[in-house]
Amino acid sequence: MEFLSKDKLKKYLIYAVVEILLIVIGILLALSLSTWQSNNKDNTIERDYISDLIIDIGQDTSYFNRRRIRNIKKKIAALNQAKAYLLGDYQIKDTLSFLTAVGYGARYSRVIATSNSSTYTELVSTGNLRVIKDKDIRKEIINYYENKDAAAKTIQGSKTDYLDYVNSLRSFKKNTPNQISKSDQKRMLRKIKEDKFYGLINQELTFADGLEIHFKRGLENGIKMIQILQAYNDNTN
Repeated sequence: MEFLSKDKLKKYLIYAVVEILLIVIGILLALSLSTWQSNNKDNTIERDYISDLIIDIGQDTSYFNRRRIRNIKKKIAALNQAKAYLLGDYQIKDTLSFLTAVGYGARYSRVIATSNSSTYTELVSTGNLRVIKDKDIRKEIINYYENKDAAAKTIQGSKTDYLDYVNSLRSFKKNTPNQISKSDQKRMLRKIKEDKFYGLINQELTFADGLEIHFKRGLENGIKMIQILQAYNDNTN
């Protein structure tokens, strides 16, 4: 068996090195392409999740709208009017209007602070929260939902018996809520002078104050969160 000449050996070595380099380059290119495709897929998923969160929080924000905040102020005014009457500091001019206001004091007494958290629930349950690459954004999202849920639970636990008491004094018709019979009017005027009703008014006023704060914060936090997510989505596109 002949030994290879130095020139042939050199050529074979060069050829082998080139082949190895080509294989390595091919592997690196394939890995880079795979990584790029994976990152691109993750970026698309991230943008979709952020967009869905914006929609969900937008629906939450529409729940905590300014109209509800105005209605809460009207509720508080109605409760204070009823309290003033009980204390002898208010003279009734129109009995039906006054008793309608007493009923308005029960507005939102059975409020259910709904939360559209389907996207967030999916992010947490599937472990896809990691797809949100920016850790500060992840923290903002988590804090938003945790704080909102905690506030909703506090509100739910603060409900009073004011609505039940008012409803027990009259028959309520959905289509004609402001119609109160003469006999019911007399009974209501008598019963709302009782100490029990005074206590219920104070409890409902406390509840209404907390509800007003809840609605205001819900509106403000929702608007702020949407702005943060929109800015993040714009920067990552």
